[in-house]
Amino acid sequence: MPLVKLKRLRFSAVTWAAIEETARIKDIRARGRHYKRIANLLKREDMHAVYALMDQAQERERADAGRHHRLERWRKRLIGEGDTALSDFLDEYPDADRQQLPTLVRAAKRDTERGRPEAPRKLFLFLRGVVEAESDGNDGTEDEDE
Repeated sequence: MPLVKLKRLRFSAVTWAAIEETARIKDIRARGRHYKRIANLLKREDMHAVYALMDQAQERERADAGRHHRLERWRKRLIGEGDTALSDFLDEYPDADRQQLPTLVRAAKRDTERGRPEAPRKLFLFLRGVVEAESDGNDGTEDEDE
């Protein structure tokens, strides 16, 4: 877990000193002993905040994986089904660039047939940009309603 996120936790000064010291220990046996020391120090800390932070990280990872799989399904549909999938995508994401998307889909089909990854990768990045822009727009409107 990144140190920046750990800084939110309210550990004692002794525990923080031990955590920060970890980076300076190069010997693998000494590092193992140091991890045991940190584990003993953490036993004395309130771990509810740590568990909550770990749960949040896992939830974010699951959400990211879900988004990635959704985008991958869209890319496969667009390459495989063509116009049907294109109209479905544009129905779901009306703000998508209606000129650039068909061009990217054609190039991705061509490169897929040739076994080249460039155009399918560009299509995936384009789809990710559209979906992220849509979700960013939704987040802003939900915040205004509350």
